[in-house]
Amino acid sequence: MNQKIHLHINSITEKASKLIHQLSALKNENEKLLASNKELQVKLAESDEKLNEFKTLNAKLEESQSTLLSTNDASNYSVKERNHEIDQIVREIENCIDQLKR
Repeated sequence: MNQKIHLHINSITEKASKLIHQLSALKNENEKLLASNKELQVKLAESDEKLNEFKTLNAKLEESQSTLLSTNDASNYSVKERNHEIDQIVREIENCIDQLKR
């Protein structure tokens, strides 16, 4: 009977030792995961900051593009208007030349 109790105690001791070892391993893994989590949070914050910078830059570029397109449209209109005026002046000159030839 004594031997059975001794074997049972040894079995419990071995199981407790294994559990303590597993607990230690899990604590180490948990610490690594916490450190990794903090690292990822820092990277996420940096990425969010870069994203906001890119969004701001994108908004400025879109505004600049809009301004350029508006300027280009106005410039094209001015060119068309000037070409039309030049065409009118050329017609007037041709009319004057025709009248002088008569």
